[in-house]
Amino acid sequence: MKRLLPALSLISIALFSTAAFSQESKHSVGINVGIASGEYKNSSKDGDGFIQSYLYYNYQAFEHISFEIAYSGATEFDDWDCDEDEGDNSWTCSFNSNQNIFNLRANEFELNSAVIAIKGNLPISKRNSLYGKIGAQYYDYDFSLNDYNIEGDNGVGTLLEAGWQYQWDMGIGMNAGLRYQDLGDLSFISSNVGISYLF
Repeated sequence: MKRLLPALSLISIALFSTAAFSQESKHSVGINVGIASGEYKNSSKDGDGFIQSYLYYNYQAFEHISFEIAYSGATEFDDWDCDEDEGDNSWTCSFNSNQNIFNLRANEFELNSAVIAIKGNLPISKRNSLYGKIGAQYYDYDFSLNDYNIEGDNGVGTLLEAGWQYQWDMGIGMNAGLRYQDLGDLSFISSNVGISYLF
């Protein structure tokens, strides 16, 4: 009986803590999109023009700390070439889809990664806050030419992000931030905007 009492006390404290914890927990989902520039094997040549997406689920574990899981993807952004026809003052535009990326014999790029991150919030008013995020990501990317794989890599890298967010009472929020991703021989810096829903 003497051993049972401390055990029951610990279980009661744990259940009480869990109940209090669950009442304060908050969930959110969201998506960010952005434009990135990159560097591959110390060459930034032709490293501009990547579109990124970041789809996430966020769980607020403590008052200003939350945990996040996400899917992140990126692809090359084909440049437009526009030429003016001086005869009739019109423009003709077309995709420049043959531009090599990072001086490789590749004109296509695709990145997929799974992210686990910790996010901290610093409130500056009722609805405004600054945030910082640090995470690990499993990445897989490929450079290709006309759907033929030229080279690629996969592994575990880091993700850092900082920015500003605004939250309305109805649960809808928006954010803008700057993200850095280290993917082995490849790195990205991107500016992002996003929308989220808190429930």
